[in-house]
Amino acid sequence: MDISLNVVMLVVVLIVIVPFAWFIMAERSAISRKKKAFQKIAKAQNLNLSQVEYWNNHCLGYDAQENTLLHNNLNTPDSEFEKVELDDVRKCVINKINKDYKNGDKHYSEMMRLDLEFTFVSNRPPVNITLYNNDDNFSQNQEVARAEKWLALVNEHKYSKNNVVAA
Repeated sequence: MDISLNVVMLVVVLIVIVPFAWFIMAERSAISRKKKAFQKIAKAQNLNLSQVEYWNNHCLGYDAQENTLLHNNLNTPDSEFEKVELDDVRKCVINKINKDYKNGDKHYSEMMRLDLEFTFVSNRPPVNITLYNNDDNFSQNQEVARAEKWLALVNEHKYSKNNVVAA
């Protein structure tokens, strides 16, 4: 009786624990694959990233030597990336798009999209780096704080007339 009870308890515990362990290992391997893919893109662009951040299916990195920002969205089919040379950036702003709801007397606001928008000194068209999109991911995880952090980094390293050295 004791042996069969112990076997049943062991089977139940394994049925509960094994899926959790499997999900944790699968998530870690997915994060590892994302990091390797992003590092591969950076090396292909001859960038040595000194600051990197990974979240959801996004990777954002900064190369201090080249003064370049690299962003990769792994949700896209071809894993497209944006490369922004900060020496050419005139202005960077955070674009936050909200959708407002009204339920009786209460008003609710939900963030739909959060972008960093770059305008350039050259006549290059503006570039948007999407940090959060409600269509891709419903959960928000410090996206506004992340955007403010990267905005501060961009503003610190962007083009400035004072940075130009006369020949």
